[in-house]
Amino acid sequence: MSPGTGESRSETGRIVPAETPLTAQYWSAARRGVILLQRCADCGAVLHPPAPVCPGGAAHELRWLEATGLGRLASFTVVTHAAHPVVHGRLPYVIALVELDEGPRVICNLSPGQHEPGPRARVGLRLGSTAGGLELPVAYLLAER
Repeated sequence: MSPGTGESRSETGRIVPAETPLTAQYWSAARRGVILLQRCADCGAVLHPPAPVCPGGAAHELRWLEATGLGRLASFTVVTHAAHPVVHGRLPYVIALVELDEGPRVICNLSPGQHEPGPRARVGLRLGSTAGGLELPVAYLLAER
């Protein structure tokens, strides 16, 4: 299955989003280990996932910026029942909602083998390989300072 088909890939037990013309620059940067976000040059809104226009106005110009990869855990859930056959071999796993320091929220996995996270735990994102060379963010718990 090739990027852009909209189909999931199962080589790594993860459901992988399709690469499209809108997301191509994001995926290209991810292959280099960089997480990109979009920022509106007019109103300053920071967006993720990539969007064709700013929600503040269609005439607004969106530019790419490199994310710090730091944020706080807004919420998480432990998945113990496979809702899709592709992920059956990964059970249990943790889905995390991470609020990035730049503002947007990102849904990703919490790295396996970590302790139970506390409320608003500080996390860092790294990119983890998936099928077809795509890199998806994975959250890692950070020590509070």
